[in-house]
Amino acid sequence: MDKEIREKIALKRYQILSPVLAEPARAQNEYFRKQAEIEHEFPRYGFRKVRVSTMKAWLKKYRKGGFDLLKPKNRSDGGRPKRLREDLLKTIEIKCKAHPSLSVQKLYEELRDQNLLGQPPVHYNTLLRVVKEQGWLPLKGRTDVRKAYEVDNVNDLWIADFMHGPQVRTANRSTKAILCAILDDHSRMVVGHAFSTSETISALTVVLKEASLAYGLPKRLYCDNSSTFSSDLLTRSCAQAGISLIHSKPYDSPSRGKVERFFRTVRERFLPNLQEGMTLEELNEAFSLWLKDDYHHKLHAGIEERPIDRYNASVGRVLIRRLSREELDEIFLIRHERVVNHDATISFKGSLYEVPSAYIRQRIEIRHPVDDPEELYLYDNGVRIGKIRLLDKKENARTFRPQQVSTHLSFHKGEVLP
Repeated sequence: MDKEIREKIALKRYQILSPVLAEPARAQNEYFRKQAEIEHEFPRYGFRKVRVSTMKAWLKKYRKGGFDLLKPKNRSDGGRPKRLREDLLKTIEIKCKAHPSLSVQKLYEELRDQNLLGQPPVHYNTLLRVVKEQGWLPLKGRTDVRKAYEVDNVNDLWIADFMHGPQVRTANRSTKAILCAILDDHSRMVVGHAFSTSETISALTVVLKEASLAYGLPKRLYCDNSSTFSSDLLTRSCAQAGISLIHSKPYDSPSRGKVERFFRTVRERFLPNLQEGMTLEELNEAFSLWLKDDYHHKLHAGIEERPIDRYNASVGRVLIRRLSREELDEIFLIRHERVVNHDATISFKGSLYEVPSAYIRQRIEIRHPVDDPEELYLYDNGVRIGKIRLLDKKENARTFRPQQVSTHLSFHKGEVLP
């Protein structure tokens, strides 16, 4: 038992004794009898009842040696089974070293049959604890075990990921293009794709929206655990669209082997044929043509068919869920909250926007497309009120007229009018 647990147990014992430390014996006995009827929660041991004689023993120890004597004593043979001698422990260690693939249950049976566990033999749980504490056998199996799989129909599972691509020309400098691709597991069709200059939720949203518009909604979306795929926007959007969002284990790219294999095909068959100094638009156009003329119409070794043929064969026998562009735009809006100023304005990304005066001093929700933060919409309890526009003070000066309020005060004469 470690020092911290012993300290906590002693504190719990003191809490029980504390109310009657200065009371006479009669009051102490009455208190102890009441405490013996209820359960107390102790560190490590959980809830249990305490006998009157035990509490009296604690009190005696406390008066004799103070708080330290309330701590449980450490066993002299702590951490070692009583009936396992040193020579038996050494034999068990050698056995584990020689046969690391043995389960603890199989090890126990063999040691018991060879009379290496004492007489009578120690319990299985004792051997399990010794082996676990010493680390003699791997108690857990491999964590990288996986099996090949394939879903039955198109849109049952989409796999999404990013791949770093070639340098492209943007404005007056060169930057790296990053491919966001979504692969249909059943057909191996690339249902969504786009090169961009960032690996962000904005890039993913554009690809996912276009893929959903063209091919319908998937049942599941499988991706890694990066910040882009773990973002609140993607989680909320999938929830609203009825898509099951599944993340692979961290740093487990082999579990997304199909999209990784596609990226290898891109590196081997597409990237070597590119010209240097291409713009991002030219790169995306070339990639679309390559998918159409090459990848989708080549025999795929994994399915022994052309992806386009397998997709067309499957799409006719399943129900494809679809949403309109307006519905998809609504689902993928980013949300923010702001408190409206006294002049019916809010500040967003360094700019002032006007909202209806009815919302002055109220907290409101605004939403905008992930790729256009200037297109702001006002929402009230989930209902879209309308688009809000940038503040134009000069226009307001020409059109706004403050309301005149009648008053009984005459500032000119310094008197109250009748």
